Amino acid sequence: MLKKNRMGFLAIFASVLLLLAGCGGGGSGSSSQSPSASANVAANADSGSDDDSSSDDDSSSDDDSSSDDDSSSDDDSSSDDTTSTDDNSSSTTFDIVAMLTNLADNVFLPNYETLVTATADFSGSDGSLAVYCDAIGGSNEAAAKTTAKTEWRSVMDAIQQTELHAIGPVAANANALRDRILSYSTGPLSSCGVDEIAALSEDADFDLSSRAGNQKGLGAVGYLLHDNDLEHSCSSLVSTTSDWNSKSESDRKTLRCSAALKIAQDVASAALSVRDQWVNSYRSDLVSESSAGDNLQAVSDAIFYYEKGIKDKKLGIPLGINAGCSALSCPAQVESQYSLSSLQSIRINSESFLKVFQGGSGLGFDDFIVHEGFPEVSTRFATNTNAVIDAVATIEVPLYEQATSINTEALETQCTNAYANPDTTDELSACTLYGLVKRISDDLKIDFVTIVNVDLPDGSQSDND
Repeated sequence: MLKKNRMGFLAIFASVLLLLAGCGGGGSGSSSQSPSASANVAANADSGSDDDSSSDDDSSSDDDSSSDDDSSSDDDSSSDDTTSTDDNSSSTTFDIVAMLTNLADNVFLPNYETLVTATADFSGSDGSLAVYCDAIGGSNEAAAKTTAKTEWRSVMDAIQQTELHAIGPVAANANALRDRILSYSTGPLSSCGVDEIAALSEDADFDLSSRAGNQKGLGAVGYLLHDNDLEHSCSSLVSTTSDWNSKSESDRKTLRCSAALKIAQDVASAALSVRDQWVNSYRSDLVSESSAGDNLQAVSDAIFYYEKGIKDKKLGIPLGINAGCSALSCPAQVESQYSLSSLQSIRINSESFLKVFQGGSGLGFDDFIVHEGFPEVSTRFATNTNAVIDAVATIEVPLYEQATSINTEALETQCTNAYANPDTTDELSACTLYGLVKRISDDLKIDFVTIVNVDLPDGSQSDND
């Protein structure tokens, strides 16, 4: 009820602001309408922005806007592209295209460039993974494997940075390229499927493209590198792996590494394809003024990964807060259970979310929200996101171990209390982290969509947790 009242208040408040602003532009209408390239901004005495939140070169004043007797400017004040709101009422325009351009050029594309370099280096013929494969059976095997695992972590970090802007090429064709890079957004990894790839990888007619998405991506490479159990994980009914366990240890290591290298090379190929499509066509589509409203919605939908991808999939389901399996918790659905690095991925996701939200050092959603007259909302997003980042740094027990430990109703209740009171320290720190993440997702579903004037993405409307 509080959420509904708050949303209603914000909607009514926005309507009143439009009336005060006079001939307003197209930024604060019904959430069912796509915003225009410039969103009207209005502020009053209670929510006006100070000099630090004035618009920059990307915003311009409306020559036709008029001020009342209490807010008229004197001869010494000039109106230019950096118009700021005063203590009473004024109107400026927020340039959505300029924000999308900044995000594309200074956040999204640099992330993909980093990903292309990281995946190419890791999967190359002289990369750490190939070096490990060659070292199997020799005196340098352990050291080479450690190096490969360390670089795998760096590549995973590069991928996690891109998860907050999974739009355009990476999401086309039912996330085909995204699954080749990292399939976790579609579903948990099929370890049996990856074991089958290892068993088949040296066959002359083996075709990785024929394998399901949940058997590919860097998660599959992580399983092959970090799981020290060389026996397959398939049932006895799977014929592909029927003779796997009888192979020598050296042969199984070699086959697993060969499979990891093939999958890693496919990851690099997919990352390159995404980057090239961005450079050749999608970047210009994203910053097109004619489709600014639709593209704003697409970017907004993408950052809701913080709710559906992080809160629900990465934390809620494994911890048993969200339904995901028949047990009290679902540790098998932890993202990086073999490397025990799931929490680090959440930290990287959070840092990326904040970078997208703030536009890096340029124009971002925070500027949009401040221009709409709600600087406290922008500040709250930054504060709460940094709280998540700081909390992850203090957690010592891996997410997989915490999820596995929730095996009694008493511990289930403890987890519930921990996420309901995230400012209180609890030994189930991952549950506390869920509560901190939920603060951000709640603000996304209420304040963010109302102020920015976008729709909730599919799957969020019915989420009442």
